Amino acid sequence: MFLLGDAFSSEEKKRNFEFYDPLTTGDSSLSSCVEAIIAAQIGDMDKAIRYGMAALLMDLADVGGNVKDGCHIASMGGTWMTLTYGFGGMRDDDGTLSFWPRRAPEENAILRFPVTYRGQRLEVEIGLEKVEYTLREGESLLIRHETEKIQLTRQNPMAVRPVSRR
Repeated sequence: MFLLGDAFSSEEKKRNFEFYDPLTTGDSSLSSCVEAIIAAQIGDMDKAIRYGMAALLMDLADVGGNVKDGCHIASMGGTWMTLTYGFGGMRDDDGTLSFWPRRAPEENAILRFPVTYRGQRLEVEIGLEKVEYTLREGESLLIRHETEKIQLTRQNPMAVRPVSRR
């Protein structure tokens, strides 16, 4: 449902997540981040935060008791994926870089991340009420915010949109 996200409706994702979530063991360092992403997609932000924190703390809290043997690099990458794909709602399902961002979890929280896409560098900043898209490098980049297409250019490099309550 994550890798082929455009093949599933929101209702199908929600139904599948609610069925499988209680059945999964969560004992892999690779599962927490994907569970967090799907939870964010279906709007279950409490679980998205809980699973995202599990991915984040895998090494920081030595959850598996095995950090002495090396870091869980995939889980570290999964933490970034939780932030960008989960809370940022980032996708590339049809050749257009798309975002369906979620509201920051705390009142003063801001999520900011850069993305290089087809040689263009985009910065995304998600706050409590708004999201800002800024083209930092490149000539022109077409993105989508929810269902709206936005053309960012060197002459018009920034767009500000409301963060969805969905």
